[in-house]
Parts: sequence; C-alpha cells; structure tokens
Amino acid sequence: MNPRNTLAALLAAGLTAATLTAPAYAAYPDRPIKIVVPYVAGGSSDVIARAISDELGAVLGQSVVVENRAGAGSMIGTGYVANEAPDGYTLLIADVPFTIVPALYRERVKYDVQKDFAPIALLGVAPTYLFVNPSFPVKTAPELVKAAKARPGTISIGSGGNGALTHLMAELFMINTGSQLVHVPYKGAGAAVNDLAAGQIQTSFTTMASASALYQAKRLRPIAVSSPQRHKDTPDVPTFEEAGIPNMTVESWWGLVAPAGVNKQVLDTLSQAMTKVMQATRVKARMSAVGVSAPADTSPRALENLVKVDLARWKDVVQRANIKLE
Repeated sequence: MNPRNTLAALLAAGLTAATLTAPAYAAYPDRPIKIVVPYVAGGSSDVIARAISDELGAVLGQSVVVENRAGAGSMIGTGYVANEAPDGYTLLIADVPFTIVPALYRERVKYDVQKDFAPIALLGVAPTYLFVNPSFPVKTAPELVKAAKARPGTISIGSGGNGALTHLMAELFMINTGSQLVHVPYKGAGAAVNDLAAGQIQTSFTTMASASALYQAKRLRPIAVSSPQRHKDTPDVPTFEEAGIPNMTVESWWGLVAPAGVNKQVLDTLSQAMTKVMQATRVKARMSAVGVSAPADTSPRALENLVKVDLARWKDVVQRANIKLE
C-alpha cells in the first residue's frame, strides 16, 4: 500500500501523528507495582504501606505488593529503590530518617535523597510530644527549661536511640532553649517510654502512638506538642510556639517516592491515584490507628518542600550537637 494511503487510513481511524510516536506509558501499569518499606514488618511505615497498597491497586487496576527490605537504619531499602529502574514499578515509603540518615552517615550513604528520588505524595504526618513523668514537679515546657538551667546536666531525657528522631528532637530542644539535659538512649521508643513511666528518666520526646497506653493510664504527662496547632486528640496540650519556644514545629511524616527519572506521565498517574487513595475512609482509619493524620496537602510539591526543609534542619542539628555515630 502507498505510504500516503496508509497514513490517510490511520488518520481516518482517529489516530494522530502524536499517537503514533507516543511511548507506551499510556499502558501503565501493566504489571504489579512494588512498594518497598526500608524496615521490618509491623512498624508505622509498614502499616501505612499496607494501608495504601490495596486501595492503590484498586484505583490503578493492578496489584500492588509490599516488600520489607530492612537494615542499616533504612539505608538498605532506600538504596535498593534508588538503583531500581525508573519505570514506576518500584516505589519507596520514605519517612523522617530519609532526611536524618544523610546527616548522620555522610560517608556511608550511597544515594542523594533530592537527586535520586522523585516525590509522588505526602501520605501522613504525626507530631511528637514532650512527656514527663507525672511525679516530676514540672507542669510546662518553660518550667522544664527553667529547671534544666538551674541544675544543668541533672535532668534526664530519653530517646528511642542515638540518631533517632526523638534524640534529635531533644537536641533541638536544648539548642533552642539553651538548656542542658542528659540524653539517655534506648533501643526503641517503647523502652524509653516504659522507663519514663517507671520514673527511671524524667522526660522524653515520643509520638502518641508509642505512648498512648501509658498516657491513657495517666502514667505519662504531655507538656508540649510539636504540631503547628494543638492536636485534636490532646486539646489541652499547648504547642511549643504557644509555650514560647520557637523552631520546634516538627512533625514525623511519611511519603511515597520513586527513583528519579520516572516519566512525568507515570508520575502524574501515580500522584492522581494517590489523591484518591488518601481520601478513602479505610485508609484514613488504618493510619489513624497508628497516630498518623492525613496532611492538608498531599501533593508531590508538599513532600518535596518538606524533604528540603528537614534535610537542612537535621544537618544543622547534627553538626551543632556534634552527633557522631559509628
């Protein structure tokens, strides 16, 4: 057939030159998608990944599986995704360590969180609380600062471990208030809050998800929350801004990212699908069960901006507090 006749026939069938030359991204996804969680199963990131996977699969019409690749403080799973093909079939649940690890392990991190990943959606946020033991004679954050300055190095503050968010929040608190507390690292947030309730330490930062049972039993007293506004579940707990302590508006967060280089059409498909996923009642319920709230803005830009701010924040805290981890 004459080439001109062939083109004419195609155009008559409703096809255009753009259609003829367009890549096959329109078929995405045509096989299962994998969401990598860089931690063991059971934690908040794992819960969130499994909360969104079924719903995302339903929206896209393709199965979405969750794979746990734990180790090296999230570096193994994160590095794995950074090196995967940028085709939209391997995604990563990123959270606060995504921005803390590069500051702590500068020589060991083999990826650049800003250059090697593309944001898809901000999934959830959760504030941290500053708790004290109820027997500790401090009722507010300013009172804690006053007591710490009066007796430098005598009041203990626990954390979930060296380099954990709860540790860096303690360092940020000391930097912003000019106070000196004694940091006591534990192997996990649960151990820290248990010792706080038992009176072995006097104060600690942690999320309500980690402290909920002890808080409900009145064995812990929250004196400040790191959210921009008071949290709906604890309306009597003031924010740090209200308490007169600046630069403490910091929240835990979870996001979905892909390897850099994924085609914009695929990223848009994923982002639009996640907008629908995050509106699902059962997704909100499962996230709420681990103390995570849906952010006002779930867009890729919101996640990108948050990562940028946190990278700078934690790099500054690690340097100023002279935190060194092996």
